[in-house]
Amino acid sequence: MEFTEEQKEMAIRLSWGADLFQSYFYKDTSFKEQFDDNYQALICFFKYYAYSRQGAAPAYPKIAIKALQNKFMRKVKSVTIADAKEVWKNYQEIAKNKYNNLRVNRTHNPACFDNGLLTVMAKKNITNLASHVKSLIQSNQTKEAHDLVDDICGIGTKIASLYLRDIAYLGRIPEDTIKDPYYLQPVDTWIDQAISIIFGHSKPKVLRKKQEMIVKLCEAANVSPIAFNQGAWVLGSQVAGDYSTFEQLTTGQNAKAIIKEHTEEKKRYVLDAERLLQGWPE
Repeated sequence: MEFTEEQKEMAIRLSWGADLFQSYFYKDTSFKEQFDDNYQALICFFKYYAYSRQGAAPAYPKIAIKALQNKFMRKVKSVTIADAKEVWKNYQEIAKNKYNNLRVNRTHNPACFDNGLLTVMAKKNITNLASHVKSLIQSNQTKEAHDLVDDICGIGTKIASLYLRDIAYLGRIPEDTIKDPYYLQPVDTWIDQAISIIFGHSKPKVLRKKQEMIVKLCEAANVSPIAFNQGAWVLGSQVAGDYSTFEQLTTGQNAKAIIKEHTEEKKRYVLDAERLLQGWPE
């Protein structure tokens, strides 16, 4: 597949945002600790991935983490079916008693007993999800890794790809060794908009084709597909905020001015928050 120099330049430009993404979104120590700590692997998944779908209640990950703390006391040697059942029961109790009888959305809740994460881990004898998925990717079983996460209750293909992308990056797996790297390309509205800007009317309609085209473009531009995905998302969702501004960033029009304005806006917010803190009554 042939790509124009302009398309390659846009891929390179969007990948520049990866540093911002990595320094801001991976600052929680659990991201790195998860490969050696079974408990932190669970916390990391429930905190950052399990409830990332649109419309999930903000309280859901907090409830899950509390239920995990109550059961495992910050140490996990193995996960059993009994553990999965107990955590789900406690999850429902916390939602009812501490969160005003919050509905738990059982059919789409990754903490549920019916094919939730802990049940899947128990049935497959997995003690650490992060290290297990990392091992699958390293052994050329990327599809199997994606299917494993995708099959967890409440986790769709986009979140599964997001998880695989982060595991590969944080686990320092060389990208040129990964089989079927398109599985590591979560496509949300911002990545889809990036594809529209870069490819115009030749943009693929099928998800897998979009993912494959991103990987091939990045290979042609000699940039990391993971960096492209991270950078495009953070520049679109956090810096641009709308299609028109994102298009300017991607094509290099007024890019520095846009980033400067974003930076100044964040500085103003921090100053206002600091003033609020100083004036807050004891």
